[in-house]
Amino acid sequence: MAALLACALLLGTAAQLLGPRGIPWIQDHSTNPLVMAQLADIEIVDIDKARDIQESGDFLLLDARRIEDFNAGHIPTAISFPNTAREEALNELAVLLQPEQPLLVYCSGPECDEALLLGIFLRDQGTQKVVLFAGGFSQWKHAGLPVE
Repeated sequence: MAALLACALLLGTAAQLLGPRGIPWIQDHSTNPLVMAQLADIEIVDIDKARDIQESGDFLLLDARRIEDFNAGHIPTAISFPNTAREEALNELAVLLQPEQPLLVYCSGPECDEALLLGIFLRDQGTQKVVLFAGGFSQWKHAGLPVE
């Protein structure tokens, strides 16, 4: 049993060191968008809740991805609001962004932090309710939900 365990440890370490994509031994999880959202007190919604929100029409859906990505496909009723150009987008969409208007922000997927950064920015601008759909467009599309 000890020999088997030692062999597994040796082979695992060799695969880690020699493989093209190693798993980090130590990772700083504070940069994970989900952890950052919790620290920023931004509500995170799953795909089912995001679909309910989209269907209700009560929230304004903001796509934080680049305009090229938005034009290639987005969640129905979503508005392009690229985080990289948020000052310009804020000026263009100011009439829609009333403090009491709830917002759902999303980007490409769980590893993307653009939506979270946009959500924090908009909350700092006075928006009272911002929720993050962390699964993003990739999860929406993968679930077979409608896409524009």
